[in-house]
Amino acid sequence: MRAAGADNTYMTSLTVLYGMDLADEAFEPLLDGKSAFDLALERASAFGSGRRLLLAPAINSPCSGWERFELPRNTVSELLKVLSQWSEGADLGYFAWADAPFLDPVLTQKLTARHLQYHADYSYADGWPYGLAPELLAPGVAGILHKIAAADGEKMITRDSIFKILQKDINSFDIETELSSVDLRYLRLSLTADSRRNLLGCRRFAGCDSAGDVEKICVDHPEFIRTLPAFFPIQVSGVCPKEKPPSCGLCPYPASGLPRDGFMEPGVFSGLLDKISAFAADAVIDLSLWGEAALHPYFAPLAADVLERPSLSLVIETASGGWEPDVLQAIAQNASALSARRSGLSALSWIVSASSTDLPESESPVAALVKKLCAYFPAQSGEEKIYIQTIRVRGDEDAVERFYRAWKKFAADNPVGIIVLKYDSFCGLLADRVATDLSPVTRRPCWHLMRDFPILLDGRVPVCREDVELKMNVYGNAFVDDLAAIWERGTERCLAHCSAVYSGLCAKCDEYYTFNF
Repeated sequence: MRAAGADNTYMTSLTVLYGMDLADEAFEPLLDGKSAFDLALERASAFGSGRRLLLAPAINSPCSGWERFELPRNTVSELLKVLSQWSEGADLGYFAWADAPFLDPVLTQKLTARHLQYHADYSYADGWPYGLAPELLAPGVAGILHKIAAADGEKMITRDSIFKILQKDINSFDIETELSSVDLRYLRLSLTADSRRNLLGCRRFAGCDSAGDVEKICVDHPEFIRTLPAFFPIQVSGVCPKEKPPSCGLCPYPASGLPRDGFMEPGVFSGLLDKISAFAADAVIDLSLWGEAALHPYFAPLAADVLERPSLSLVIETASGGWEPDVLQAIAQNASALSARRSGLSALSWIVSASSTDLPESESPVAALVKKLCAYFPAQSGEEKIYIQTIRVRGDEDAVERFYRAWKKFAADNPVGIIVLKYDSFCGLLADRVATDLSPVTRRPCWHLMRDFPILLDGRVPVCREDVELKMNVYGNAFVDDLAAIWERGTERCLAHCSAVYSGLCAKCDEYYTFNF
């Protein structure tokens, strides 16, 4: 079977859809009674008249015109091995996921024409939300990538697996892109039915027939991006070792009006996780919003409670070297057998806050903690699990550069990432020490209003983390109120941002473009 090429010659093609581990949402009705899975197969069938392969277990859904094959293992190496075998004799390969209902044959045709015109090895659409076009592979490329992947260890398949493998020897491949007229990458929008959050997003775009339709809605209705919260920073500890200013001049907590006494009880925390799991199942749980997590007397059970829930991811933030070995051991035991979540995030990550003088060779408690964490939480296939974080402030930039270079060298042999935060004055509460203005030329709706759901020690849900004096209305109490109702109370402020109206603390805030998860 042959499909017409861009130069009016004829070529064989292979279209592959990956559906080995689809979420239940992929099979829920989306448009005219059809699911995202149904629509993905329907739209991908228009890529060409060549052979079509569905990588999936037995599925109780019509797959007319598609051959089905079940991967022995859901690893990148196995995927590329199968792609290489099945693409023998084909002049072009298309690869996409079977939960992407907005795959656009017209955009794919443009991408194909560019791919063939420039004899590319690999092509992809750039600037659009994920899920509008497949990845294109030239003959033999899957086999080459399989060899690279096999040498890289057994890694689970994620949305960007093929490109990640290609990046390991990127100069050896000719790559082409079809660019969108408006760069929408900053939206981090995935038009796939792989979670309740993304399914809700797909339903808001359900009337779109093309990538151009999606592009227009993204520009005209940015509020559509706000579906469910993705990031839950939760204060489980009210105690901080740096009790009074100016002992911690970069943090407003010592002088704030936030809860300062006690700890969240494991039973209360577990009940909260039950509500979060039912509301936003694939969320990231961040401990602790304010206060020091290491000082919680029952922190290991809290961590275990998150890790035992297979859809939730846990981030532990700390600025203390005072972690007890038995607590770290218990957390490590609970995390050792866990793989990355469906979202692609690690089940567990650590963020260690440091000053710019906390270098790997120093004897600081923070540096010692990072080394200890590397021993307790070794990398799996090169995955970073531990991040050391410092803040870039005016007058300290030389020290920050030394910090980055030193830890970058350390990271070459350890699962450590480096985060350099912009300075945050908390809407003018702290002195202005911004080193440089990194804000976009045009202000956008706040990411934190779009994705964050902060919860204080007493259950109160403030508008955002910036409101440390609780000057704005509290949206509710997560212990007693319905989480969906609390989330809905933030819609009005989000809509105001989409109309370029910024009231209260928002008018003075420059954190709106920063992004957590």
